[in-house]
This record gives sequence, structure tokens and C-alpha cells, in this order.
Amino acid sequence: MPSKSLELTNKLFAERAFQIALVGAILFLVVAHPILFNLVDRVFGLVGIRLGDTLLVVVHSLVFAVALYYSVVVILKLEN
Repeated sequence: MPSKSLELTNKLFAERAFQIALVGAILFLVVAHPILFNLVDRVFGLVGIRLGDTLLVVVHSLVFAVALYYSVVVILKLEN
């Protein structure tokens, strides 16, 4: 018989709100990482586009928003 804490953990991971929050946190950790910021800045620099700090944050925010949107769509479709 599973323990009560294991039962509660399984119930928590089954909730959509928790799944969305967890995916959002992981996506944010990846997209907002300073190494990725530097890499994106260098790639745009190679193409000849100079991004300032604010525009770089805007680009990462858009990427995060799109990735989170599609992640939520997938999570919600898996539930149905």
C-alpha cells in the first residue's frame, strides 16, 4: 500500500495547474539563462543585428510565451 505522502505527490503531479506551473518554471529556467542570453546576442550580432539589453529581454519573453503556450496546449490535450 503506498504511503500517504506518495499518494499526495501522485495527486499533485496529476493536477493540470501544477503541470503547467512546473513546465513554465522549467521553460523560464532555460529561456532566461544568462548563457542563452549571451548566445542569442552573439548570433544576432553575427547576422548584423545589434540588440540592446531591453530588446534582448523582449525577444526572450516572446520565445518564452510561445513555448509556454504550446506546452499548455499539449498538457491540456493529453488530459482529454
